[in-house]
Amino acid sequence: GRRENAQDLSTDLGKIHRLTDTGGLPSDNPLIGQNKARQTIFSWGHRNPQGLAIHPQSRELWAAEHGPQGGDEINKIVAGGNYGWPVVSYGCNYGDPVSDACRIGGGVHAPNYIEPVSYWVPVSIAPSGMIFYTGAGFPQWQGNLFVGALVGTALWRIELNEDQEVLRERLFFEPNERIRDVEQGPDGWIYLLTDSGKLVQIRD
Repeated sequence: GRRENAQDLSTDLGKIHRLTDTGGLPSDNPLIGQNKARQTIFSWGHRNPQGLAIHPQSRELWAAEHGPQGGDEINKIVAGGNYGWPVVSYGCNYGDPVSDACRIGGGVHAPNYIEPVSYWVPVSIAPSGMIFYTGAGFPQWQGNLFVGALVGTALWRIELNEDQEVLRERLFFEPNERIRDVEQGPDGWIYLLTDSGKLVQIRD
């Protein structure tokens, strides 16, 4: 399938691309000058990126992506980073019995590929939109990462120590509602958008 091209630097698929705010090519993109490589590529080895968020302090890009059967990931994106797909994944091929033994390429990314900050096994949650929370409504959650889930029909909160996961909890659950996006409102509360068209406010 097309997702298998994530290691082929001559294609756009399975990549995160970087342009200037006017649509130009940044001179410090990691593959500038490399023959046959797409010059817009910033990182590669991604299966299916869904959500992107900028860290409020470091200004680094973070991404949520779908794994196959299990293996959904949260990644901190670095210039020239290779995130392993389709060579390695903590997920399994569709149809395999769910277990640690079927992890693609053994699962462990290091040292050849970048390890995810967080991943879901044995089943997928299908992460969607995500934010770093900075509002005043929930001061105890400032700096936490919030990720919506399509299959998991939930909002996940991830507490971080720099780029290490400290705690992960399924915070909000709405049966049969696929959470497509999560945003922080100007009022400091968290808003969820579902596939059915509902806008849900989470407040104290």
